[in-house]
Amino acid sequence: MNTLPLPVWMRGGTFKLVLAIVALLSVSSISIYFLESRSVVPGGFEALWWSVVTMTTVGYGDIVPATTSGKVIGILVMASGIGLVSTFTGNLASLLVERKAKKRKGLLEVKISGHVIILGWNSSVPSLVRGLRESGLVDRAGLVLVTDLPQERRDEIAFQLDLGERLFFVAGKIAQENVVHKARPDHAALIYILRQDNMPPHESDQQSIYAALTVRGMAPKVPIYAEAAQAENRVHLLRAGVTDLIDRGEISSGVLALLGSAPPAWHLLQSMLGLHGRPGLKLLRLSAEDQGSTWGEYCRSLRGHDGSLPLALCQTARSLALEDILDAGSALDQFILELFQSHGRETKLGSQDAGVLVNPPDSQPLAGYDGVLVLRSAGAEKNP
Repeated sequence: MNTLPLPVWMRGGTFKLVLAIVALLSVSSISIYFLESRSVVPGGFEALWWSVVTMTTVGYGDIVPATTSGKVIGILVMASGIGLVSTFTGNLASLLVERKAKKRKGLLEVKISGHVIILGWNSSVPSLVRGLRESGLVDRAGLVLVTDLPQERRDEIAFQLDLGERLFFVAGKIAQENVVHKARPDHAALIYILRQDNMPPHESDQQSIYAALTVRGMAPKVPIYAEAAQAENRVHLLRAGVTDLIDRGEISSGVLALLGSAPPAWHLLQSMLGLHGRPGLKLLRLSAEDQGSTWGEYCRSLRGHDGSLPLALCQTARSLALEDILDAGSALDQFILELFQSHGRETKLGSQDAGVLVNPPDSQPLAGYDGVLVLRSAGAEKNP
């Protein structure tokens, strides 16, 4: 006759130790309850109290056995309790130290939500983290860094970023599913996939594409932003599920060209991006009441409120599903939708890109937009 195997947690020494402690407390409590008079041990709870106090060698002395057999039970409980409690305390301390070591090595699954995940490492990460801290994104739930860098390098990064308990490492390749799932991408608020300086550009982009496919499968609704090392791989990253991506070379070329015609522009960009302090740009959500007004009315209201300067209207990126493009009144479209659902197929088609309308006319209605990019005023910078 085959017997079911015990769960893993029941096979360890700690479980057996706890079982032995429970057995000792049970036997001693029952024994002292029946061996002593009701004046010494009036009830079952008092018997258990005496067993715990005796086993842990606390010895309050509020309950003292009067019979010889009761005293013998006390001697046995004290002798056994010293060994059991000491061993249990040692095992508990060992488990805590082991867990701390595994966390430091990046081997544990994080237990947080609303966090930011960075897949990969390059020289721009400290600046990125500084910007995230200025925006308050990291302080809310923490930062998870997924990288295959050695332990010594991770220790240096932890010291450099200075996030304390808000920084979590997951050690391994950014494209491996069994590694990425430890970062809990489905519970994250934001995910970055960065080009890796220790790889050739084509290999770095290949890793980023695989990582995007892996993460998007785990977190279909979380925004994912990525870097492209080579321009020809931009389309592949977008097809892999990246919400939006940037190209360092393209940004650098654009800024350099802008300096030729407007030299102070770089200082303006530094202030807007928060390269030397708090970011100047901020996204404000439009309320239902705001969406019923025009751009000119909204600008006058906001300038009068805190002095911030509205720059552009935004329609943030959102998930696009089959239901969004099919006509509910069409029998053919409903048949297509039911066909997908009956076969258990996903109806998600991807993400609809964010739309931005820069410096619209005053008569522009805000209906259809859900956010506004604004430039903080100098007063708001000093008194946030």
